[in-house]
Amino acid sequence: MDRFKTIDSFIRVAGAGSFSAAAKQLGMSRALVSLHVTDLEKRLGVRLLNRTTRSLTLTEAGANYLEFCRRMLAEIAEQESSIARLQQEPRGSLKVAAPKSFGTLHLSDAVVSFSARYSDIQLSLILEDYSFRAYDFVDQGLDVAVRLGDLPDSSLVARKIAALQWVVCAAPKYLARRGEPKSPADLGKHDCLAHVNLDPNDHAWRLHNSDHVISVKIAGAFSSNSALVLRKAALAGLGIGYLPRYCIDEDLKSGALRQLLPRYSPPERPLYVVYPPASRIPERVRTFVDFLAEWFGNSSAQTHPRRRSVTAGHVSAA
Repeated sequence: MDRFKTIDSFIRVAGAGSFSAAAKQLGMSRALVSLHVTDLEKRLGVRLLNRTTRSLTLTEAGANYLEFCRRMLAEIAEQESSIARLQQEPRGSLKVAAPKSFGTLHLSDAVVSFSARYSDIQLSLILEDYSFRAYDFVDQGLDVAVRLGDLPDSSLVARKIAALQWVVCAAPKYLARRGEPKSPADLGKHDCLAHVNLDPNDHAWRLHNSDHVISVKIAGAFSSNSALVLRKAALAGLGIGYLPRYCIDEDLKSGALRQLLPRYSPPERPLYVVYPPASRIPERVRTFVDFLAEWFGNSSAQTHPRRRSVTAGHVSAA
């Protein structure tokens, strides 16, 4: 017999003082309620109620067990309520993964602002370049990931919140030594700084103008998987960089780096927030994603927001 049903019947009988009143509350027959209590007493090996034709009283064991049952059910109700609130209110633990360079330079401000607004969310920002093979970041115990660039089709949910500009650039000292490329084809004759692991073909740079897209194979003695490191290499005059504007905007303004081939621009790279699908997305995740969409939608840090698309099974732009 179901243990919780027998406990519920016992609590109702003890509270009502009779089997008939308890049966009416439960919408059961008096015989079934009596059977529940008898089954509970057999399982415990102790009498819980003293029954006479005129009265019904708790034994000492029954009184102790009644107190325990009420406390247990109250704790269960509180825990269920707490779980429900986690779905309805932005609270609880939230672990976010983001690329190192972007997370350090740009996302960190948004995350700090989010934490200041939602103090009931315990947020951890993990700066790591995850491969995004299937559930790579999920397997690491993370809830949400920020991703630059397109994702392979998967069952992950991805929301595009912005598009980031990239720039071909070099330091004046490099240009004084090697000259300035006049066309995309000239890049093949220069020392270029490859951003490895950013793109499946990271030694080919794509540029486009109003007419067509050009793919140029590049080579050089220096490469890195960090935009911050490549920025330093470009500033040092090691070669021509293909870098995100959020990383070098101040350098371009100061003249420490110069934009090259202004008639040709690298394609924008989408900025996604990615998380596992669920029948009901936790409110802390939904709140964080909405916050980032608003943050980057209002940002002037070289992003072009394209809002708001949530898709499962594949990635799409809004």
